[in-house]
Amino acid sequence: MKQIYYAIQNIVRGKDSNIVKIISITLGLLISIILFAKVSFEMSYDTFLKDSQRIFSIKTAWEVDGKAWNGNNIYPTSSVLLQHFPDEVESATTLQSRKWAKIGHGGQKRAEKVLFVDSLYFQTMGITLQKGNAMDMAHPDIMFLSESFARELFGGEDPMGKTVTYEFYNQGDVAFIVRGIFADMPENTTLEHPKALVSIANRYKYDKAGLDWNSGGNYVAYAKLKEGKDVEKLTYGINAVIANRYFPKERYGQDAIRIELTPLLDEHLQDEETRNMLLIMGLLAAALLLTATLNYVLISLSSMAYRAKGIAIHKCSGAEWGSVFGIFLWETAFIVIVSVLLMVFISLNAREIIEELTQVSIGSLFSWQNLWAPCLTVMFLFLVGSIIPGIYFSSVPVTQVFRKYTERKRSWKYPLLFVQFGGVAFLFGLTGVMYAQYHYTMNKDLGYDITNVVSLHESDKGRRSTLLSFVKNAPYVSSVATSENTLMEGRARYSVPEGPNNKSFIPRHNVMDRDYFDFIGLHLKVGKVPTSTNEILVNEAFVKEMGWTSNGVGEYVADHGTVTGIVDGYLNTYDVAEMVPWEFRLSNEPLETIQIRLKEPFDENLIRLNEDVGKLYPNEGLAFNSFEKDMENLYHRQRIFRDSTILSTIAILAISLMGLIGYTNEEVRRRSKEIAIRKINGAEVGEILHLLCMEIFRIALPSALIGLGLAHYVGNIWKEQFRDMLPANFWLYAGIFIVVMAFILGTVIVKSWRVANENPVVSIKSE
Repeated sequence: MKQIYYAIQNIVRGKDSNIVKIISITLGLLISIILFAKVSFEMSYDTFLKDSQRIFSIKTAWEVDGKAWNGNNIYPTSSVLLQHFPDEVESATTLQSRKWAKIGHGGQKRAEKVLFVDSLYFQTMGITLQKGNAMDMAHPDIMFLSESFARELFGGEDPMGKTVTYEFYNQGDVAFIVRGIFADMPENTTLEHPKALVSIANRYKYDKAGLDWNSGGNYVAYAKLKEGKDVEKLTYGINAVIANRYFPKERYGQDAIRIELTPLLDEHLQDEETRNMLLIMGLLAAALLLTATLNYVLISLSSMAYRAKGIAIHKCSGAEWGSVFGIFLWETAFIVIVSVLLMVFISLNAREIIEELTQVSIGSLFSWQNLWAPCLTVMFLFLVGSIIPGIYFSSVPVTQVFRKYTERKRSWKYPLLFVQFGGVAFLFGLTGVMYAQYHYTMNKDLGYDITNVVSLHESDKGRRSTLLSFVKNAPYVSSVATSENTLMEGRARYSVPEGPNNKSFIPRHNVMDRDYFDFIGLHLKVGKVPTSTNEILVNEAFVKEMGWTSNGVGEYVADHGTVTGIVDGYLNTYDVAEMVPWEFRLSNEPLETIQIRLKEPFDENLIRLNEDVGKLYPNEGLAFNSFEKDMENLYHRQRIFRDSTILSTIAILAISLMGLIGYTNEEVRRRSKEIAIRKINGAEVGEILHLLCMEIFRIALPSALIGLGLAHYVGNIWKEQFRDMLPANFWLYAGIFIVVMAFILGTVIVKSWRVANENPVVSIKSE
């Protein structure tokens, strides 16, 4: 109890420095815990599923010219796996996603995500079915709703047996019976988050889609294996069965087909971009935690000059080494507890900001499953922050009672400052790299003009015709055109047949009406736009894939058409990693995606447009979306990560500033007599400041260079997710280096200015 009493007394006496410690620790813990919790969250994907370790994702690879194109599956793949390997496979399922399908009830329609699934979906995926029988999914016109969506549609009313409408492709509104309610998906899953499930049997009933080996690779499939089964052996067996019995090359004309089974728990972390993000997040969190911890140690040890005598008195009164050490453990514990409480208070009041930065709700981020990361973070800070000062203070000799403490060894301060300065340079440099790359990406010429362009996808021909007639006469509309998809999207449907210079490949494609080329402003490197439906535009990746030695204009592609032009610099935003082959076709009819270029003021006119469309079709939930906003959303993850880095940089600057001020204050106090004597001997203010700055400069220079080198390395890892990487810029790093050094030396100068200008008699008089 005496240790707690003395610890509280010390905290009260040193309230000024302890306030600085609390602010520093709170900042460091807040950001580092958020980042570590985010890393923990990302590593827990799909663990909520029952028997998740036995669920495997089925992937199909088509071998073309020795390369595997990984994509989705042909429909019968999972059923063949289950049929031929019943001893290894417990269940298997096939599904297909339809985004923003319109579900109607009570006179209103809502665009929501829908999955087409079969009767083995719940058994295979381990998702909880709250109400209903999973076998009902074998029949058409059946719909299951998620728990939250059922409440949104029906309120407190039981939805079981009720009828809802579903806009099924070109069939219009089809009546579906609600026969089941399933649990909502948590945030940490690679699976789709559907609001409704529809029997996949409807694909054949209404869309007349074949569900055989000619159905195309448009389906996602999963298998749940029995306990302890050999995945490699099963993979070899299924490939042999499919190649020999179901998908022979002689019949289908493919070079080869290969099936792979990937553990679902590995799915999320297989993405290189995700792994790089987690690596950088971990480094950011570690840099912040280490800086905050060492800053606490630095401030604590800097108080030795005025606490040494008190410690010696404790020892004279019979305190053992362990008793003194315990006092500092309790001091650190109280300060850490207050900091954690402040951190919790800030987190609750800044909930929206944290959720925006992490893209995860607070409840999921700090769930019981992920609490180990925040707990270890706090424990690390407490142990390091208490043990190092505790050992140092406990070693103070009893003789300090009889003389003023004079610190002769200050080497322990230099490593702490070195790490802090390196952390500042690292985060400052990384922030600069990320900001520059993001700005470069968002302002790069796409090869077409998206300024003030908005779009709406409308599959119903009648509504599409009415909407086109309306918007063409609207006073706030500049021009109108249609295409199958926007230029920010695309499909891969039609394969290019094998030729003398090329292997068969599947380019992405888009179809446009006659007004679209002028409307969107596609840049042509050579040639002209198509004037008939048997002509196409292609990009340079298409020309390269075909193996043409000419520029490609005038070349004929069987089943596709004659090339009339080559697109210059076309950048499809979804093809982030590499340029893929593209082709553009002409249509004589209006297409599904209506696109409008609005007049200024853009924001006001977009609101006005959607209000008018809402009046025209009040129950359809139709709304135009901005291209520029879609572009921002595409790189939303990168922008959020950039903003997180900026926030981390601000936090580490504040922490380092507090530590540097504490160090400078103590250094000026320790050397005040020396400074006074130098001034009496004729030293100018500039010489005194130079003396104090040079000691810091010798530490900051190599530290900042190492920090910037690490920022360059980590920044390049982050930039690899972009197809067009911003080249390394010497002047960017030089500017950051100057700013970091100015921050460090400027702080020293500001805190030393008073003593450097002070009358030397004041310092000598206190001797």
